[in-house]
Amino acid sequence: MMGRFLMFRNAARPPSRHLVAQGSRTRHFHRITTDFITQDTTGNLVCKKVPVIIGSPGEAYVLTSPAVGETFRDASSTAATQDRCKLSYFHDTQHFGLESPSYPRLHIPTQFPRRSESNTSPATIFLSGKMHEIVIDGTDDAEFAEYASASGQNLKPVLDQLEHM
Repeated sequence: MMGRFLMFRNAARPPSRHLVAQGSRTRHFHRITTDFITQDTTGNLVCKKVPVIIGSPGEAYVLTSPAVGETFRDASSTAATQDRCKLSYFHDTQHFGLESPSYPRLHIPTQFPRRSESNTSPATIFLSGKMHEIVIDGTDDAEFAEYASASGQNLKPVLDQLEHM
């Protein structure tokens, strides 16, 4: 049974140059609770503990609840109607955010792979599905999230039809 699950999980992951060279790879899910810091209407900081799922060291993704994704979308000036939102990962303070001095911030107590010598790495949060996915841009995990997002959009009409049968 487990072998069948892994087969389908790997089948869903798009082939990339990196993965083909290394062979198939699975994603590992580690559940943690972390700090999500926002500002209330009076400008006071509000810290909430939120559950997230992260990958193993070297992987560059976070799965979070839609409420976190919607908060980032609402705070972004460019993502109001899009299915994704541009973020940055700040390596020194280990958080995702829109800009350095701004909120909201999602602290992740792990180091993600650096894309350059810079203190920040560009990231994207995909705002669809039961869990919203944050990825460091330019990684295999970002490529996977892109394909998964496109697949979900392509399958939505078919799933809607099945739901109403």
